Order: sequence, then structure tokens, then C-alpha cells
Amino acid sequence: MTPRRAIAAAVAGAVVLVVAGCSSSPEDMGGSQTITVTKTAALSASKPAASPSPSPSPSCTLADDQDLIVRDDDPQASIIASEIGEADLGNCTTTLSSFAETAGQAEGECTTIAWARDNPGYDVDTVPAPPLKHVIESAGPGC
Repeated sequence: MTPRRAIAAAVAGAVVLVVAGCSSSPEDMGGSQTITVTKTAALSASKPAASPSPSPSPSCTLADDQDLIVRDDDPQASIIASEIGEADLGNCTTTLSSFAETAGQAEGECTTIAWARDNPGYDVDTVPAPPLKHVIESAGPGC
């Protein structure tokens, strides 16, 4: 599992726990409440969390008005996609400039990126994620 997937799994697990904790109480359920921590969440929680991006730099003038779609094809996991902004304003860097550094590096993994506008109707929630049209860049050992 790539660090990016581990962080995503930990965040998803935390959201489920928070929602479950806020939506009901043991009294509402007529008994006690049990929370199960999965191996993935436990492993992810033991790794240091990525530091959040700093607030936008007042001197950063990068545009961030278009989205990109990133598709990750990892033979050891589901093929997933996500939609992200074109810039990290806190670090004043473009997404494309750091793409190769953040792409999956597992054996056989291939990460691709394309503009969302070039993929109308693309549903990032579809699993397995379909291939992207008009790919800008590919990175990873499986490409």
C-alpha cells in the first residue's frame, strides 16, 4: 500500500468513526457501542501524518481555478481516481510540477493525470476507475 493510500484509508476510517460517534449514542442503540480498528487503520495511524499545507502564501500568484483528475492503477489494489486542484497555494507549487514525485511507486503501479475539463462526465467515484482521456503525464514503475 502506498503512503498516499494509507493516509486516505486512515482519513476514511476516522470519518466513519466520527460520524458513527456523532450520529448515535449507546442509549439510542439500546446497548453498548463497539468500535473495531482495522489493521489498515492501525498501520496508517502508526505512521507520521503528513503535515497540512500551510495557508496560501500572500505572494503566491499561481492560478487554481481548474481541476485535474489523477488515476492510480495499482495491481495490488483497486484502480481509483480523485479530482484535485491545479496548485498547492500553501507551498506555491503546481500539481503538475510535483506529479512524478507523488505518483505511486509500488511494483506495477501506474499513475496518470489529466485535466478534468478534457474528461467530461468522468466519475471519480467509479471503481475500478476508467482510463483517462488526454493524459498529460504518467508516472510509476508500471507505466
